[in-house]
Amino acid sequence: MKSKINRCLIVVMAFLLATSCNKSFLTDNPYTAVALPQAILSESDMLVALNGAYALLRNTDLFGRTLPVKGDVMGDNAYVTTANSGRYITLNQYNFNNTDAYAAAIWANAYVGIKYANTIINNTTVPSSVNVAQYKGEALAIRALLHFELVRNFGTAYTIDPTKPGVPIVTTYDQNALPARSTIKDVYTQVNTDLTLAYSNMTLYRGSGYFSKYAARALQARVYQNQADWANAQTAALDVITNSGWALLSGTAYVNPTGSLGASPAATTYNPGGYWAAANAQTTTKNETLFEVISDPVVNNGFDQIGMIYLQLGGGYGDILGTQSLYSLYRPTDVRIGLCPNAGTGYRSGQLGTPTYLCYKYSNAATLGFNYQTKVVRLADIILIAAEAYYNASDYVNANKYLNMVAQKRDLSFAGWADTGPQVLEDILIERRKELAFEGSRFWDLVRLQRSWTKIINPAAAVSTVSVAPGNIALVFPVPLTELQANPNMVQNPGY
Repeated sequence: MKSKINRCLIVVMAFLLATSCNKSFLTDNPYTAVALPQAILSESDMLVALNGAYALLRNTDLFGRTLPVKGDVMGDNAYVTTANSGRYITLNQYNFNNTDAYAAAIWANAYVGIKYANTIINNTTVPSSVNVAQYKGEALAIRALLHFELVRNFGTAYTIDPTKPGVPIVTTYDQNALPARSTIKDVYTQVNTDLTLAYSNMTLYRGSGYFSKYAARALQARVYQNQADWANAQTAALDVITNSGWALLSGTAYVNPTGSLGASPAATTYNPGGYWAAANAQTTTKNETLFEVISDPVVNNGFDQIGMIYLQLGGGYGDILGTQSLYSLYRPTDVRIGLCPNAGTGYRSGQLGTPTYLCYKYSNAATLGFNYQTKVVRLADIILIAAEAYYNASDYVNANKYLNMVAQKRDLSFAGWADTGPQVLEDILIERRKELAFEGSRFWDLVRLQRSWTKIINPAAAVSTVSVAPGNIALVFPVPLTELQANPNMVQNPGY
């Protein structure tokens, strides 16, 4: 027993030391530490290492907050309030330079997560078993997820030009490597290779806080969507919809509001209820969430949890509000309006006279401590990807069929979408915007489709909007200056 405990401690310390000593994403091993590959000698060691990789995803500047926030604040769903804590101002104002802290943190932490995943994927010491295959499959999915987020944050959209520079592909640990940026196409190829292998490796369902076979397949549907590879997107999405066993919730099971918003943030007793008020990740059930990044009352980001940036409950910052254009899309009978309630005017300091639309998808700060999850892949998203794939095949009947699977589930009084031609895509985008609001999706839909839009900086500000169009340099993050200084093979994005 003592040796097993010591082995687990060695694995944990190896991860901590590797994280704390990096000068760039290719971290040198401390000479006094056990090298990560040598620390994984058993299934239990591998599981400890894998849990470390999952914990990294919870980082504030990955899925813990910044990545999902970016997808709404840089789109047309949200903006930073006049009175704020100073967070996400550069994203809100489209004002980046090569020392941007958010870009640097995403880059560094994503590559640390990839390194963690690689130590599991490349391990040849632990004998093969069902569990080992599962753990390696989960690590492959994590590596794919992080490479995917890196390439779409630091490279132009695949649909614009896949031959442009993407990000370095890192599949092995080499402390002396100075990798150049691979093309966007090559990064996507690696991502799909990893997800295909992950899908074939995994046979277990360990709950929504861990990758499973169909969570990997669902993520691959999203990757194909971003490539506009509609045949493969349709195949992957239908595989999940038909074979995974996951189901959508409707009515009060999804949203069931109670209480009231009150006259000020301190006075609110509002709770969205249903699925979005659940304190814990799923362990055996398969409702809505295919994969989420989990927190609990002990292990969490504290006041940097995502809910704190949207709400002032429990001492949160309450820096980010929804836009009028988002709120206006919801019919009164749509249960999703309960996740973006209208608190009226005068609810936020500095926003007097401006209607306040709140995000209640991360609402447990006041009642349950810091115990809430960040949804990364949900079934509704995959169903809407199927609808978009059918649209791109000019099959409007099936496009509307899958579109209405979501729309009519959330609004039982809605007669359903029934358009043809280009309007079907607009209907899909409306439904995606309503369904996936505050989950980080909107910006990427606008970017991959090369749309122009009006970004609300703040409706109460003298300069309240900025027009965003394809070619805006801020659509792509700058490669961090520290990375350019450490790696002579690295090149910067245009405009920085």
